[in-house]
Amino acid sequence: MVRLFVPINFSEHSINAAYYALKLGQKIPTVLTLVNCQAPLGDTNSYQDNKQDALNDFKDKLESEFNTQQKKNITLLTRQEEGYPEDVLISMSVKEEPDAIVMGTRSKGETIKELLGSVTSDVVKNANVPVLAVPANCMVDTERISNILFVTDFSDCDYRSIHKLIRLITPFQTKIFAVRFKASHPDKWDKKRQEEMRYYCRQTYRNYSIDFSFITGDDFISELDLFIKSNNIDLIAMTRHKRNMISKILHPSITRKILFHTDIPLLVFHE
Repeated sequence: MVRLFVPINFSEHSINAAYYALKLGQKIPTVLTLVNCQAPLGDTNSYQDNKQDALNDFKDKLESEFNTQQKKNITLLTRQEEGYPEDVLISMSVKEEPDAIVMGTRSKGETIKELLGSVTSDVVKNANVPVLAVPANCMVDTERISNILFVTDFSDCDYRSIHKLIRLITPFQTKIFAVRFKASHPDKWDKKRQEEMRYYCRQTYRNYSIDFSFITGDDFISELDLFIKSNNIDLIAMTRHKRNMISKILHPSITRKILFHTDIPLLVFHE
């Protein structure tokens, strides 16, 4: 049983994320919870009731459009919570540990000011469970998630991440590209760690096609774009590493770069 939480504020990108989650969960038993968060406003019972009605109407609309697989495998629930969404979702991730939170994002159309205050960015940064960020412009057919880019540095936590990734994409015929992006050419240690992960995956995930490679170059985003286009990538997955304050200042977040640069869904795991 897979459990997915989808925050809904009735914006275009949150609705798009809900449809994405429905397709993602349609091939295996899935409980999908639509979560509407409302900032504390005092005595707002009437306002809350209206939002609950809107949430129920949206649930009914989704269920009326279910295909045969969705009717069989998806249990759709609604939930209304008081609080700011970034706080509510992070708290829910800690207490209830869903398999993933699926969120919509405006993606690369946002300004720098909006990026820094993005709810999706806050949840990606602080949640304890995988977060799947789905851009509003994403038109990928989740019935055929064919090619996944797994950005890795071959660390121990990446072994756990690839296990969670395979759990989520088990129903799909998928090829995984495990890629280490480096500014310089890989050294002996890089190659050794790559070979260790390649061997582990070959022994553990025999039914999956996993290709390992290095991509070198100073311009990470340009190399990423080229790889996405050359390999028809449908989904990007990566582990978000905790860093100290000095490294945060010196090195911009790769997660944020990807999150707001591309219109490809991004699945973020946490070490």
